[in-house]
This record gives sequence, structure tokens and C-alpha cells, in this order.
Amino acid sequence: MKPIIVAASLAIILQACGGGSSSGSSGSNLEPETPVQSLACSMDELSAGQMLSVKRDPEEAPLADLSHYQARNATRDPSTVINAGNCESNSEFLYATGLGDITGAATGSSMAGYVDGQQISTGLLDRQWARAFLFQSGCSGDDTRVMLVQLDIGLVLHAIRQEVMKVLTADAELKDFYGEHNVMLNASHTHNSAGGQSHFDAYHVLTGGHDAENMQAVVSGVVTAIRKAHRNLAAATPGPIGFNQAELLNGNVQRSLPAYVQNPAAERQQFVDTEGREVTTNRMMTLLKLERDDGTPVGMLNFYPVHVTSIWQLNTLLSGDNKGYAAYRFEQDFGADYSADETFLAGFMQADEGDASPNLFVPEVSEADQRSRDNPAYRARAGGRNEPENAMISGFKQYNKARELYDSATEQLTGGIAAAHIFIDFTDVQVAQPREYPPELLPEGDYRTCAHALGVSMGAGAEDGRGPTSEGQTCANTSEQDMEQAVAFFEQNAESAQGGGLPPGLVAPAGCDNPSYDARGNDCHAEKPILFALNDRSPFVDPPSTQTLEPAVLKLQIFVLGNLAIVGVPWEVTTMSGRRIRTAVLDVLETAGVDYAVISGLSNGFVHYLTTREEYSVQNYEGASTTYGPWTQEAVQQELVKLATHLRDGTAISSEFEADDLVSIVSRYTNAMDKEEGSERFGEVITQPSASYALGNERVEVLATFIGGHPRHDFKPGESFLYIEREVAAGNWQVIKTDADWDTRFATRYDEQDMTRYVDITWILPADTTPGRYRIRHEGTSASGPYTGISDSFEVLACDE
Repeated sequence: MKPIIVAASLAIILQACGGGSSSGSSGSNLEPETPVQSLACSMDELSAGQMLSVKRDPEEAPLADLSHYQARNATRDPSTVINAGNCESNSEFLYATGLGDITGAATGSSMAGYVDGQQISTGLLDRQWARAFLFQSGCSGDDTRVMLVQLDIGLVLHAIRQEVMKVLTADAELKDFYGEHNVMLNASHTHNSAGGQSHFDAYHVLTGGHDAENMQAVVSGVVTAIRKAHRNLAAATPGPIGFNQAELLNGNVQRSLPAYVQNPAAERQQFVDTEGREVTTNRMMTLLKLERDDGTPVGMLNFYPVHVTSIWQLNTLLSGDNKGYAAYRFEQDFGADYSADETFLAGFMQADEGDASPNLFVPEVSEADQRSRDNPAYRARAGGRNEPENAMISGFKQYNKARELYDSATEQLTGGIAAAHIFIDFTDVQVAQPREYPPELLPEGDYRTCAHALGVSMGAGAEDGRGPTSEGQTCANTSEQDMEQAVAFFEQNAESAQGGGLPPGLVAPAGCDNPSYDARGNDCHAEKPILFALNDRSPFVDPPSTQTLEPAVLKLQIFVLGNLAIVGVPWEVTTMSGRRIRTAVLDVLETAGVDYAVISGLSNGFVHYLTTREEYSVQNYEGASTTYGPWTQEAVQQELVKLATHLRDGTAISSEFEADDLVSIVSRYTNAMDKEEGSERFGEVITQPSASYALGNERVEVLATFIGGHPRHDFKPGESFLYIEREVAAGNWQVIKTDADWDTRFATRYDEQDMTRYVDITWILPADTTPGRYRIRHEGTSASGPYTGISDSFEVLACDE
């Protein structure tokens, strides 16, 4: 590591002015203490005092050998190709897109990702969407189709998938076309979406419980997206699926290097750059271009592994974070209309991002400062001057590479379409033939998975966002103090959450070789000292049931789209785990016409991390969060190989039964509105914009404050809480911005003394704002019904006026 200086002229990088966030009055905690320049009319560098001294990896160079990612192009017997006889050379497909709004409660919602009971939503940075991509190939049969749905959400929890499937199978229009076999739901993994959608208590005991309204928002939005794609396919004309891939350099960084280097040196040396340095993350972006034969652009989706954690946990505005911005920026290029039934969509899918961070500039600070929740240094760990800029920098890199690949895509996918899935109880999978390992990693007896449990180092968090304990807590060196601190952290976090609170003894540091835990299947976790046994029965279910704290039965899925395999798993897959899985799946499918494979991580559920056996041994954060024990990656790979074999051979698949899980905790968020006094004042403007604003070298913000109702009265799906309008003729106003745009902010704050909710709407003027007259309109809903508030009009002046 070497220190460098970052002089971030971000307006040049992002090609957008005012990339920051709302004013301090919003209560969003997004702003730095000092204002930053908008650079609206000139591109002056930041002053030396505003430069950020950081440390990062050496400059990256391309991979020296791309063989792991290149097409297999195996010698094939035509009779063994999937859909043989019809699809060997097919390059014509039908495809369509559909969009659904999945934005949760803008105020009063626990936010998913950081497991921070204090991170409760107060507004919107941007809206979150479900983007559905439907594919069909006539050569595979009219009934063969697959549906990929990308969600701007932290976690596609099992409950979300189950509820979506219930709706689909009961829907007269959709039930004959879509189900578990051909629908894959992929989470972007933003850590700033609304949470509380689980049926399993371990996911939300620390954040206040199940939120039925947030659940309904996601399920409804996903089904809307699927329905639109289904209807749009009926009118679709054929076209190829363009394929392209290339490395995105300086887009992610290995955040768990001490674990990664435990992998065999010979294996690591297969991935070095042209300067001879190890490439420790998957930097490959794989892109599909959807443009029909008649030239109609339909959409784009790509797979690129990076955590969606550019925005720190002090943020309280819901956001799609870096992948949300990348999609927004790409879609703006094609004039996407989010209110239309069909529009161009860009799906930035999550891949094997388990140890890949977007935060290239993590500062070197003390261990105590690493654990400080409000450490200012972490606000700039992604290179920006504030949180939205952090997201925009990472998002712009992804957008820019995706646009480059889209514009240069000449290869086309060939073949048919096929899908296979299986449900497996991962608490007891026998690994028949593990890899060769050093003797110290091979215990006596069977190689099998375990009853699920989290380790002590899970409380340490990752390198770019520390928790209360230390990494590397193994059975050989477990610290009692660390275990006590972890328990205290869970309990304190639960108490700080709305409706939180843990039953005594729920989180108990069992450590290693604990007879009572071992008797329930926790005796095979090897180096992991157990902090939180997840196979315990939920204490929240009344009457008591056999429901555990996290699921045992998981879904594995493979889609074949021409000569590309998409491997859907519910884990956060580390870099080396992803390399091994792709290789194993392709070894099976290459003779069946499949040349490429990508990992669709965080798909169809969520069960923490998937590390290699070697990475697991040192018990970093990711290893301690590999819940089914040291042989989990081997078991997943083994079962995916079996699934791929069935898919290749066209044989039947037997599957475990997945229970219809219960909804246990009832959230106090539901209908928990603030007391609303003076409802006749809803929509009243308390702070008016200034009479005029001149575009210039300083950051330019327009603020209007309204008296408003609680956003939980109406989530405004497919609509907006705010509208920026420009006067195009006398008395004729045209909407130019909504709360889905990245230069607007919607934030709420509640005054306990006067029992009034204030709504702050901020517009950060972009450099290309057309001079003219504007106004801000707020649409809200209260217990008394909908209301509208409209600010005074104001003038936006050109730079030289």
C-alpha cells in the first residue's frame, strides 16, 4: 500500500454538477461539515485544503491471462447440445423488459444492510426499482422462457421470493408461465434500502422486526415488473443478444486480503496482471446487449461484482447506491420513461462480490477509530467528498464501462434457453470428494456441512466498516472479551431499534466444543467459535413451532441463455469461491454448448457468505459468516455440478421440500404514524425558495420546506413525493425532475414539541439546467387524505447573467 493524493474534480468524472446531497436541514446526515463546490460553470480543481490524503492499492493493470473468462469453445457432439436439433446455431431471441417500483417506507423504516438499529429512514435520495428481463427462444419451444429480475434492494430474502411466487401461481395471467423453475431474483445489495421483509427472525431481531408494508411494496413492485415484461413480450420482434466482456480496473478492491492469501499460491498465480501482481478480485464485467433486428434498443444487463456500500451507515435516505446510480445514468442515455409500460432498462446485476469493496480509499486509522460509527474519515473512503458522490463515483465507473461494452458488442449468444433449480437442506450435505488440502484443514471423519451458526468474528465487520469485535477469532485464540463485546453489541443494537429487544440468551457465545450445541449439529464448524446458533427455534413464534432463526433449505438455480450459464446462489460469494464454481459448472456444460458462466450472487434468498475452505480457516468476517461450516463452498459446488449435469442430460431432478415459512415478529412500524395536528396546514410552504439562483462556480441548492404528513400513508409507487417543474408557457408547467432523480432530495423531520412533520425538498442545480422559471411541488398523503403543496416560482439564471 502507498499513500497518494486524490484531487477529485468530480464534475469532470461524473459529468454532472451538484453530485452531493441535500442541505443540512434535511436531517439526512449525508453532508460534510463544510460546503463543497458545484463547479457548475467552471471546472476548477479543489483547493489543496480540500484534497484527501488516502491509501490505496498500486495502480491496476489488466490480467495477464484471460483464459478463465474466455469462451470454452469445446468440441461438441451436436446431439449433446442443450435443445439439440433446433438451437445449435440459433442467435434469434425474443426479449422484453418491465419496471416496478419497490421503494419502501421513506420515513420510519429500518434500513437493510448495515444491521444498525439507529439507521432509520428519513427520506429518499432516489427510488428503488425492480427491473425484469424476460427471454424466450422459439427454437427451444414456445413455453421455454426465463425471467431475470434485478432489484435495488439489500437482500432478496426467502420471504420475498416465496411471496412473489404465491402471487404468480395464483395469477390467472401469469401462473402458466412463471414459477420457481424460471424466475431468478437478484439483489443489488444496496445497504440503504428499506428492510424488515424476512420470515426468519435472525435477519431482523436487531432492526425492529418484520415490516409488512415494506414487504408488500417489494412483492407488488416485482410482480408489476414481471407482468409488464410478460405483456411486452407478446408484441416483441426477434433480435440477437449481444455479448461483451472486459475488465473494469479500479472498480473494486480486495477487502479481506489476509483470508484471500490463504488460497493455494499456485491457484492465485493463475490470476496475475501484466505487471506480475496478483489480481485478488474478479474485475470482469459481462454484458448482454438487447437490441432487436429492427434497431429498437430494449435494454442492457451486466454482471459485475462489487459491494453496494459506497454510502455509509450514517445515511438515512433510501438509495440504490452505486449500482442504482449506474442504472439511472445508463437509462438516462436512452431516455427511459419510468411511467411507461415499456421502456429501456439497464440491469446492473450483482455477481461474486463477497470480498470486493468499492471503497478504494479506506484510511489507515486506529482500531478504535475503525469501530467508530461516526468516523468522518469513512465518509470519503470511496473517493467522494460526501456520501452521494461516493456512490456516483463507483456507479459512474460501472456505467462508463457498461456503456463502452454496449457500444462495442459484436459477439452474439448462440443456442437455446433452459433452466433448472433445486432446493437443498444445507445443514447436512455430505461432500463426496473434496479438493486436496493441507493436512491441518482436513479433519478426521466425514466432510459435511453443519447446522447453521455465525462465528465471533462476524461481529468484526469488514475492513471498510468495522464492528465491535476483532477478525481472526478462531477456536485456537478466541477472546472471551471479544465474545462478550459481540453479545453486548447485539443487545445494544436491538435496544436502539424501533420495537427492538432481544430475549435473554438468544445470542449466546457458545464458543467451541460446547456439548449442548454440538448435540444439535454444531460440532463440525472447525475453526469457528460460535456466537449465534441459527438452528435454534425462534423465540418469537407463538404458539411455538419448529421454525429456526434462519433457513436450512436453500435454492440453487442455473439458467442457460444461449452459450451463457447464469448461476444463481443466495450467498455473497468470495472471489476464489466464484472462480472455482464457474470452472466446475463450465466443465460440465461446455460439451452442451455453454462457453461462459457468471455468478448471480444474492439471488433467491440470503444466507450470508460463501468462502473457500482456506479462507474460512482464518475466520475473517466473511469466514465467520459462512454459516454452514468449513465445507460449505465444496458442498455448493458439488450440488451445482449435479444440477448442471441434470440440465445437460435432460434428466429429472429430485428436490428437498421448502417449508412455507411463518411471519413471526409483528413490527411496530406498521401504521405507526406520528400524531398529526393541524392537518388543514398540510402542504403549507414554511420555507420558500429564493427569488432567483445564478448558476456559477459555487454549489447551488434550491430548498423548499412544507408541512406534511407521514410518508407511510402512501409510498407513492410509480409516482413521486416531489416534482421540479419548469414553466414552458404562461401558467403551463412541465415536470423535469422527480424523487427518482439523483439531484433531488426528499427528507422529513418531526418536531416533537409542536407535533409537526416538516418536509424538506432540495434540488441541486445541474450544470446544464435550462435558464427559466421553476417551482417545487410536493405531493403527500395524511390521515385526512392526499394534499398538494406548491412553492413560489423562482428564476434560474445563466452563468453570465
